Order: sequence, then structure tokens, then C-alpha cells
Amino acid sequence: MSHFNDKAAEWDNEGKIKMMAVLAKKTLERLSLARKLDIMDFGCGTGLFGLEMADYANTLLGIDTSSGMLEVFDKKTQDDSSVESLLIDLEKDSLDRKFDLIVSSMAFHHLNDPDKMIATLKSLLNPDGKIAIVDLDEEDGSFHPDNEGMGVKHYGFSKDRLSSWAEKHKLELDHSLINSIEKNDREYHQFLAIFSK
Repeated sequence: MSHFNDKAAEWDNEGKIKMMAVLAKKTLERLSLARKLDIMDFGCGTGLFGLEMADYANTLLGIDTSSGMLEVFDKKTQDDSSVESLLIDLEKDSLDRKFDLIVSSMAFHHLNDPDKMIATLKSLLNPDGKIAIVDLDEEDGSFHPDNEGMGVKHYGFSKDRLSSWAEKHKLELDHSLINSIEKNDREYHQFLAIFSK
């Protein structure tokens, strides 16, 4: 977590802001939300992804394991009573709330057990709820400059792996590649996986 606490103050650079806005826009297009929802942003960081969805939120809860990131998130949302944050590690601790939509962007590759997290998030959904995850398509480990220092546990996720989670946890999967990043003289892809009950 120290990596994210150390980087929180200068996290929101132009490149990240643009990328997260694109990812959020494409996610919202795919979800085509018809009403205001209770939304959780899992691994919200400074809120670049989840706060793009505030117009569609009845309530929006940003959760993260980095207090530094949440300080920035809270500064952005201090005038919005429908948005709150919570410092919690759902790999260890439980949450007694329900959501219509749980979103997550670029957080799953930091989890120890992402498969188990799908089960945890499913348990937090209302009956018609959805989980929308954006992360890296499977890569060779070259995307991050320092995997260990940056807390990277997985080099992205293949469609087959996501499908296996959906099957195991009895969820429907809608998978698409929604963005690509030019870096290190190569192209990395980002997927959107929508899991529905």
C-alpha cells in the first residue's frame, strides 16, 4: 500500500485522467443505465473512474485500501452528500451493504485472489445487480515498470480466465476489449467484463 500512499498526491496526471474518462464512458455505454443506482467503486483510488458515474448514482461508495488515495477522493467529493468513501480491505474484512452496480478499474491485478473477490462482490449485489470490471488483458508482465514495488499480483486476465470465474460463480459474462495503450513499443489492451446475476 505504501506505493499508492506515496503516489496519491500526484496520481491524477493528464494521461490517467484521460484514460479513465475513456474507460468510464465506454463502460457506461455498455451498461446503458436506465435509472439511478447504488454504486460501489471497488479500489476507487482517487476516483478518476467511479466519479465519472456520479450522475447515474443514487449513492456512490468508493472503497480502497490506501488512505492516501481516499484523502484525494474525499477532497473531490466533500460537497456531494451522495458520495462517501471507506477504507477497507475486502480480501480480509466484510461489508454489510448492498449495491445495484459494483465497478472497478485497474484494481483486480493487485488482488491476491481475484476469483474469490468475484464471490465477495456477488454477495454484495442486489438481485439484478452487476459487476463491471476494467483491467488489463493478459500481458507478459512488462506493462508495469516495477511489478513487485507496485503491488502487481497478476499480469492481466484472459477472457478464458474471466469466463471460468463467471461459470464458477453462476454469473453471466459480457466481455469486450475497450481500449489499448501504446507503451514500451508495444500495445496493451484493456477489457471490460460485466458479470450479471
